[in-house]
Amino acid sequence: MALQDDVVTDVGGDRRLRTALLIVGIVAVLVGVASLVLPHATLFAVAWVFGIYLVVSGLSMIVRAFARGIGTGRRIGLVVLGALILAGGIVALVAPPVGVRWIAFVIGFAWLVEGITLLYAPTPTNRALTIGAAVLSIVIGVLVINLPSIGAALAVVAIAGFLILFGIVQIALGVTVGRADRSATTAGRAA
Repeated sequence: MALQDDVVTDVGGDRRLRTALLIVGIVAVLVGVASLVLPHATLFAVAWVFGIYLVVSGLSMIVRAFARGIGTGRRIGLVVLGALILAGGIVALVAPPVGVRWIAFVIGFAWLVEGITLLYAPTPTNRALTIGAAVLSIVIGVLVINLPSIGAALAVVAIAGFLILFGIVQIALGVTVGRADRSATTAGRAA
């Protein structure tokens, strides 16, 4: 009797898990497709989210500047840096295209720094492959810095592609979850 109760509970859990996986998968595919169809809206949404983050981060830095035990030099530094971050967030919220350019610039700069770092990183294995990756990273970084719209468009396409792939995997998991357990349980009952 206890075995049957466990099986019933597992089936209910499988249904909830299946439903959750299917919902997440479908939403991921829809968001991925929407990102590909409406790349400008996606970029603006990213700029607004980034802008909100910068506003909150800037305000928090300014508030932290007035905490006890902060020296005058550090306090001034935190207020100035917080004000700059806050201003950047406001610009990203008010003028999303500018925010998108800054995000692309930061991504390009990160690729540039990563490439330079790879050139000087000790690699115990394939040095030629590491140099190739470093050069590629530097070239992509320079391109994205100089042509931020290309970098932003590539980021949207990459994220949309990952979302669609992730959604398909989630849907496949949702469709197949619990099948092996149910077929094993059914075979056990028949025996």
